[in-house]
Amino acid sequence: MFRSRAQWGNVFLRGEKPPVLRRLSPACGGLVSSPGVPILYSCAPVPLVIDWFRLMGRIDEDSIRRVLEATDIVDVVGSYLPLKRAGSRWKACCPFHNEKTPSFIVDQSRQNFKCFGCGEGGSAITFVMKMENLGFADTVRRLAEKAGISIVEEVYDAAEERRRKARTALLVAHKKAAGFFHRLLLCSPKAAEARAYLNSRGYGADMAKRWQVGWAPDSSREFLAWARREGIPDQVLIDSGLANRGERGDLYARFRDRLMFPINNVYGECVAFSGRILRPQENVGKYVNSPETAIFKKGDVVFALDKARGPMGKSGKALLCEGQIDVIACHEAGISFAVAPLGTAFTPEHARILSRYASRIVLCFDADKAGMAAADRAFRELAPFGKDIYLVNLPAGDDPDSFMKREGKEAFSGMVERARSFFEVRIERARESGLLDDAASSAAFAREMTALLACMSDPVARDLATADIATRMRMAADNLRGAVRMAGRRKGQEQAQSAERKTAEEVPQHPPVKMDRAVAVLCELALQNSRAQGLIVDRIEELLEPMRLLQGGGILKKILARLPSPDSPAAVQAFLVSLPQPERDALGMLNLEPIPIPDVDRSVQEACSGIAKAALERHIASLMAELADPSTDAARRLELSKLSVDLKRLLGTM
Repeated sequence: MFRSRAQWGNVFLRGEKPPVLRRLSPACGGLVSSPGVPILYSCAPVPLVIDWFRLMGRIDEDSIRRVLEATDIVDVVGSYLPLKRAGSRWKACCPFHNEKTPSFIVDQSRQNFKCFGCGEGGSAITFVMKMENLGFADTVRRLAEKAGISIVEEVYDAAEERRRKARTALLVAHKKAAGFFHRLLLCSPKAAEARAYLNSRGYGADMAKRWQVGWAPDSSREFLAWARREGIPDQVLIDSGLANRGERGDLYARFRDRLMFPINNVYGECVAFSGRILRPQENVGKYVNSPETAIFKKGDVVFALDKARGPMGKSGKALLCEGQIDVIACHEAGISFAVAPLGTAFTPEHARILSRYASRIVLCFDADKAGMAAADRAFRELAPFGKDIYLVNLPAGDDPDSFMKREGKEAFSGMVERARSFFEVRIERARESGLLDDAASSAAFAREMTALLACMSDPVARDLATADIATRMRMAADNLRGAVRMAGRRKGQEQAQSAERKTAEEVPQHPPVKMDRAVAVLCELALQNSRAQGLIVDRIEELLEPMRLLQGGGILKKILARLPSPDSPAAVQAFLVSLPQPERDALGMLNLEPIPIPDVDRSVQEACSGIAKAALERHIASLMAELADPSTDAARRLELSKLSVDLKRLLGTM
């Protein structure tokens, strides 16, 4: 007899026949076999197989359930998106595809989300995974930490465990280093020049504390001695980019005598540094950034996103600046939705991140040629996401920091609020720079604008912008539209070629598991209604063979093996996120909302009859296919004919 859920689940998933079961009252705690020995307990879910544990990132299902119970999906999604009440639910524009009319729904009672535009849906865990591009286990750990919940983890993947430990070591090293540099800046006599530099820029100790700005000592020996006192291994220093090894094998600090700005990920964890020199030096770059590591990819990091994502989500706005000092100046002035790329050109990943938080993106770049090139680059990456893009028209030679020092914070805030459309400002600056003084230069500038217009995904916005540019440049709108269409075709061809190359390199995505309608109905009942689930369990033995024959039967087996309580949205969501993506997508197409069923017994009876009938039809179809095979011998044909007649007669009685 099976005395544990794990024994029962493994046998059931293998397709072996279990003992005949009957359901007891809730006080009995589960199911019993005919002699009265309890064999399945609903109060203590146990993982079933090692493959499932590996998929789950080694976190047990009970831990996931507790995390989901302690996490309100409205709070989670609301920290990213401006949610609006819509009856008993909440809605917003979907962060996973471009749309102007909200079709993204958050259901607080069911603790899930669903976009009726692109089909994305799931739990709070699924949402954070997609927003932050995190793995399942890392997402659960972060939500658990936020909720103050301890989770149970089991290790089955040694390589994954090594990766996690290495990543943790890098995070710890950066956290300790940030504290070390910060204390030196605030307290060390050697950091007097660094403090004086900050004061000369109008930044005092309060700003340094808010941003944990630090100072790296000019001696490698001092930094390395500190690291060894802290127990940070040399290899971790190298892997983190905090130190390098010289040609003779000696270790030296990467950052020396520099003002240190911690670079945080979206959760506020320090993952890198940007070090600025205090005085100009020949053949020495003004900034030195950390190299890419296991926890830091330059093209994926947006500076100050950890501080700005809340204000961005609430206001729907993002201010994109060129560098860290500009961003800090904006935040200190109360413009808390300012961010910047880090030490690299604006990338498609940067655009993807910003587009998920904000619908109105304001670019704030220098008015010089390099600044305009950077603005064009940012527009090209942002335009496909269908966002409204504006441009702050800073005076020549100014950046946000210098402008605020001269004109004041209120003046700059006003410029941001009154930012004009991207093309309006670009044309104005081109005219001021003499780029529209003659036909040849005007034509060259128009070609630049058509290439940018072709990047826009919204056809209405693109046509309006085209007409506006034609008016401002005194061109025939139809001529400009024709040029935009040609540029769009060229861009489409380039994207198609790029997509082909990418498709050839990528691992193919698996579509949702196909489910026979009869199986889908039973899955819905088992996840909608506790009594229905119990009645289906009572009929497990008669369902085993039909489930084997029908598409989606494996999903129904898992539901009946784990029995997530329909009365607990967290339990259902914990079960759903435990499934492989194709199975989760298949269930995502069903109505899993807990609902009262007028006649539960009749509904279950009809559903079980439906699955038996569907399985019989599938079996008859396979017999007929064998009959139609020319290689089937005469004796077998006679046997198949008789069997098919009997089965069709049986089918007629159902």
